[in-house]
Amino acid sequence: MTVKGYAKYLLIMAGLGGLIYGIDVGVCAAAYPYIEKTSNFTKGQLGLIVGAVLWGSVVSSLFAGSLSELFGRKKLIIVSALFFTLSIPVICASGLFEGGNFILMTIGRGLQGASAGLVGVVVPMYLAECLDSDNRGKGTGMFQLLLTIGLVFAAVIGLVVTTVVGAADAETVSAASKTTAWQTIFWCSSVPGLILFLGAFKLKESPRWLYKKGRRDEALESLAANNGMEKAKSILEEMIAADEADAKMKAELKANAKNDTLLQRKYVYPFILAVVILACNQTTGINSVLNYSVDIFQKTGLQGAFANWSDLAIKVVNMVMTIVACTLVDKKGRKFLLKMGTSGIIVGLCGVGATFLAISHGWLAASPVTGVIATLFFFMFIAFYGVGPGVCVWLALSELMPTRIRATGMSIAMIINQGVSALIATVFPTWVAATSFQTVFFCLAGFTVVYFIAAAFFLPETKGRTLEEIEQYFTTGKMPERKA
Repeated sequence: MTVKGYAKYLLIMAGLGGLIYGIDVGVCAAAYPYIEKTSNFTKGQLGLIVGAVLWGSVVSSLFAGSLSELFGRKKLIIVSALFFTLSIPVICASGLFEGGNFILMTIGRGLQGASAGLVGVVVPMYLAECLDSDNRGKGTGMFQLLLTIGLVFAAVIGLVVTTVVGAADAETVSAASKTTAWQTIFWCSSVPGLILFLGAFKLKESPRWLYKKGRRDEALESLAANNGMEKAKSILEEMIAADEADAKMKAELKANAKNDTLLQRKYVYPFILAVVILACNQTTGINSVLNYSVDIFQKTGLQGAFANWSDLAIKVVNMVMTIVACTLVDKKGRKFLLKMGTSGIIVGLCGVGATFLAISHGWLAASPVTGVIATLFFFMFIAFYGVGPGVCVWLALSELMPTRIRATGMSIAMIINQGVSALIATVFPTWVAATSFQTVFFCLAGFTVVYFIAAAFFLPETKGRTLEEIEQYFTTGKMPERKA
């Protein structure tokens, strides 16, 4: 395979990790109304079923970093695809029981979450370690692009099933047909996982992982597959120089009777910053909106297939804006896109909250008109999320962490990210029932203000910088000057 051919293959296969992550998040939006109508599950159980993906992700994130250090990035990508593929028959088996089987459904969704947790940690790390500084933004953008395509894929399946079978709230559709509907949605979503499982075997292992294991010849071979031999040698020289500089610094610290502890600024600052950004990324409510979108649209006044059309529309907007972000991330930079994105998210969430406020106070009646108004604000929310946090958050995760703590640090940060996401998605139905939709959306907008502050005032610009240069910034407090 040629260098260009392998580079494309790497992006497609790694991007498929993003695709199944997107399906994990989005598949329940279309299936949820059918499951609710055909099961005996309580609101709390339904929330746990939706949140099980995210809780499963939390658990797998606990071990993703250490496992990727032990076995390599490639093997973990294969395992994540296997988990996703196995989850589908387990979930669908729940429909064989009258009223549904909560345990099987939860286990299956948990397997999907385990897959998502591994993917979310390993794939961005794999891309960051395989691609050079000029293409790293595009690579991580590909992961997010395929994630949004996964959301669209799940929405299209849901729309087709709703059109053929009938809406979940239609009284003329039998319970058996509704059960078949949600099972079909899950079965159709299994195809990308199987493709990734088979295709990942041809990927090269991460060159930086190979280098850390003392396998320099294999590291050079891996770099050459994606960059060409001359550029691969240059990148390897940078890695060796950074390794020697790190060893020199450790020797100096030892000579001064100091230890290279993890409590130093160069480790603590980037770790805390990455954790804050990742946690704030979920407090925008993105995963809750995507998981409950059809139900939310129905509450704004859209009924039947119209709610599914709106669900599909916002996910297409997300995909399109992610494409835009991929073209901008290495030109405008991460910091600029995060500031712009979080600003738009705040306005969009406040708009949705204001729409529900008007409905609840009787200023407007829930109707197709209010549904369209809410949809437009959702478009704003999703569009600005896609062009900013959607792409840049994965770069923040993979770029900010220094080499020594990258695997463990990414795992811990991802655990917090998924924990916040799981908590919001799980409590979302009861939170809304206890307060109101407007209260929930205004709270999410408030959380996003914190996100804007972190991006605007604390995040360094990493555009065009090598991982070693970024690490030097956190060591010295200054970004090194670029060589002419």
